[in-house]
Amino acid sequence: MRLGRKSKNTSIGRIELAAFLIFAAALAAFAALLWLIGAREPVYRLRADGAVWFVAVRGGGDELAPGARVLWAAQSDFAFIGAPDAYWSRFLIVTGDVETPIVEGRFEDAYAARVRLIAPPRMALGLIKLLATSGILSRPSTDDVAADVQSLGFHAELMPSSAAIATLLARPQSYAPAMVNFLRYHTDAKGERGGTGRAAYRRYGVVAMRTVYRTGGHLLFYGMVEAIFRQASGGPTMGAWDDVAAMRYPNPRAILSMEHVPAYRAALVHRDAGLASTMVVASTPL
Repeated sequence: MRLGRKSKNTSIGRIELAAFLIFAAALAAFAALLWLIGAREPVYRLRADGAVWFVAVRGGGDELAPGARVLWAAQSDFAFIGAPDAYWSRFLIVTGDVETPIVEGRFEDAYAARVRLIAPPRMALGLIKLLATSGILSRPSTDDVAADVQSLGFHAELMPSSAAIATLLARPQSYAPAMVNFLRYHTDAKGERGGTGRAAYRRYGVVAMRTVYRTGGHLLFYGMVEAIFRQASGGPTMGAWDDVAAMRYPNPRAILSMEHVPAYRAALVHRDAGLASTMVVASTPL
């Protein structure tokens, strides 16, 4: 009897071990799937050789220094937030084993900053992508987007004007803009207890990125400015900036549909607390 009971317990133990191994294998496979989904996102395609610069150029066309390589480029279309006109002609992410990314005298004006590219964890981004594409994170409606967001109660200078929205909505439905963001933070968050402006904006940014993916969009790049190589000599982006970033949206109305997401609307208070100023330019990737 004892031998039979021992054999039975051994069998149960083997079954439990087998079930655990199957569960662990399934979990590992799911984690690998999320990693692979996240790794295919555009933000992970920017593979740098040495230093990385963000460059905004006005005029010109042959401004890159010998040895510099373009990782990403876009043609500036129109200003969406922070200025009446875009001022810049092109935006570039450049890398290479060079001392300078651009050659003086080959453009009207330029802003160039060495940046450290930051990307979310692949598994986290893969999970957001999976939830969005599966519909678990539903896509916000684009049927009734706001034509005027200045009256929502948030800082007007951080929101698009009605004229900018009209310009956006006048574009064809096939227009899939990359929104290039210049970001400057408050040293200390405004209206929140403690914390830096950057930390407050990060709280907004987590929700904003998730909402961008819900619209069918993507994070293209996020760069922390480490050093300024060349300051702009004119235009609305004169002065120092803390970060630069770009998100791409599937169509014009998708951008404005973010306002329909309650979590995003709630997170705007953190954006207002952290962000001192911004300029956002709609552009077309080249």
